[in-house]
Amino acid sequence: MSMSRQTLDHYLYEFDQGYRVSYVNFSRASDLTDAQLVLTLERGCERKSFAFAQPLFNDIDKNLVACRHLYIATIKSSPLSPNRVEVGDSEGNFVFFTARSVKNITPTA
Repeated sequence: MSMSRQTLDHYLYEFDQGYRVSYVNFSRASDLTDAQLVLTLERGCERKSFAFAQPLFNDIDKNLVACRHLYIATIKSSPLSPNRVEVGDSEGNFVFFTARSVKNITPTA
């Protein structure tokens, strides 16, 4: 990766392996709504939920996200790859997908 590419990346969220994917819901696009992927990450009693609008699964099968031992490594944005979601598993594999937009939908107390 070139130095200029590294400086363009902007981390929106970054997680350690302690956060595990605990909930996945994928709704297909219709005439009225865009496709949407909702993920919940948990670590102990801490929970974070994100909605990804129009996810594009170029490098990952959407069914793989529902498997066990997966975690979201980072959600970052750059001019070349906006809203890139990097996904890892406990065996060291690493893939990504992109989305048109990312919203943190974690309820606040």
